[in-house]
Amino acid sequence: MSKQEKIKVSAGEDLLAFIPHIVGYWPENSVVCIGMRGKALRATMRLDLPTGSSGDLDHFADVAAGQLGSDEQADGSLVAIFGGPDWTDPDDFAFQDVFDALLDALTREGLPVRDAWYVGRDHWRCIYCVNPACCPWPGYSNSKITGSFVSAELVYRGSTVEESPRERVPSMTAVEDPERAAKVERAAEPVKGILGVHGTAENQLVVTLGAWERTLAHWPERPDITMCGYLRASLGNTAVRDAVLVSFATKPEASLAGVLGTGFLQPDLPEPAVPSNWYGAGNAAGHDIEILDESDAGIAAAAELFSDVLLGGSAGDRRPAPSPDWARMDVAEELLLYLVRSVDGEGRAPLLCLLGWIQWCRGRGTWAGAYFLESQKFSPGYKLAQLLDRLLQVGFVAAWAKDQQTAWPGYRRQVEAA
Repeated sequence: MSKQEKIKVSAGEDLLAFIPHIVGYWPENSVVCIGMRGKALRATMRLDLPTGSSGDLDHFADVAAGQLGSDEQADGSLVAIFGGPDWTDPDDFAFQDVFDALLDALTREGLPVRDAWYVGRDHWRCIYCVNPACCPWPGYSNSKITGSFVSAELVYRGSTVEESPRERVPSMTAVEDPERAAKVERAAEPVKGILGVHGTAENQLVVTLGAWERTLAHWPERPDITMCGYLRASLGNTAVRDAVLVSFATKPEASLAGVLGTGFLQPDLPEPAVPSNWYGAGNAAGHDIEILDESDAGIAAAAELFSDVLLGGSAGDRRPAPSPDWARMDVAEELLLYLVRSVDGEGRAPLLCLLGWIQWCRGRGTWAGAYFLESQKFSPGYKLAQLLDRLLQVGFVAAWAKDQQTAWPGYRRQVEAA
């Protein structure tokens, strides 16, 4: 938001109203932590409520504090626990252990908790206040949150609160036209074999990356059935899938060089497979793909960038890779959503996984997890979705999302607290 667009937050219900809008849905069985710098709100993080032993709680709290602490400018925090039943007994707070663990971990991280709330099914209240004269039991009605000034202002600006990602992802990615999806699958059949086995042959990968690049460049012009089939078939080769993924964040030339640098690029084929409506001899007109820097240093740098991009900005302890082209990633997301609604069966798995990867790079772990789960419905044990989901479970956050300079612009918002 620009300076004049900042919203004043002056009461608990205003802050709590902000949370479902920034998260995109009303959290359930969740802990939401918000970093602060002075009175300005910083990064917002949602995590599933933990279950298990005290050791598990300590690990959960350390992960939460570590993630929030990656914002070096933050100097405090806010905590909201969205549980199930209302908190009705002052002497029996069901999530006291969770809150205490968070309190300790955030304090150690240099992010002391400045205020905290519990939100039940129908009522909310400040965790710190047990005075019934100030905070009556079981608390204030949740309608005070949904009817607050901040909620009204955000709705006025076009923000909406919808269903959770676990409910929305299956519906928003469902096949729109089964008959058309069957045609796309038939169009994929003639090229599935060569793309699956020889997809990383240099001249074949050049054509494939060119097909994706032309489709991206012409979006929102929708690819026809033949092109949909070709793009779907190309993702059957995992190295090609990774190259396509890296090309979304960078450029196809950088991705091609990265495949060479990582050792996956194979010799040319006598005749690469091309879409039937191709333009030009080997590539889409205007979308020729080539390695721009063939020096040893250039290829080594491309290989490092390739690995970093796959892991959301960094594959190690070094600084994140340069910020991805977020506008390009947004277009890629729209294209992938169109393709996944045009494909049925196991061919949906890589498309859903790539959509989850984009969300993970943005720092939207719940959305990413929902896509990874949906991906594995169509190909149980799909390895990339499984790997990225495990990284989510252990609290591994994409490096791009942890650095304000490289983070997705959709989260670069600051709201002043009065």
